[in-house]
Amino acid sequence: MKALIGVMPEEHIRNRVLAIARGQHKPDGEPKVWFTSINALGQVLSNDNIALIRLIDEMKPETITELADLSGRQKSNLSVTLRMLSSHGFVRLEKQGKGVKPIAVFTDFDIQVKQEFICKFASKAA
Repeated sequence: MKALIGVMPEEHIRNRVLAIARGQHKPDGEPKVWFTSINALGQVLSNDNIALIRLIDEMKPETITELADLSGRQKSNLSVTLRMLSSHGFVRLEKQGKGVKPIAVFTDFDIQVKQEFICKFASKAA
């Protein structure tokens, strides 16, 4: 499944959210996940993290311990990464008994950096 991701300065994201709350803007076909910069996006969706998400999708590990064995990463490091990916909606962590099963939500990413997003919300905030 493909995630639609937007990149826009924090001020414009805030203005967009306020415009939605005021009923001045109805999001349609816009990204649901936003980052404030390409740098911020790159920290989350690094090559290693994309490979990890795809490994989860391919191998379907039952636990984080199993994923650590498959990926060659330390379990503690992996847990931090998975929580971060989960907070952005790229991975889901399901409790199963005493363990946690990682599930890939998205394996492909469409990143949009569009001037029209920036202009549209900047003008509505004024």
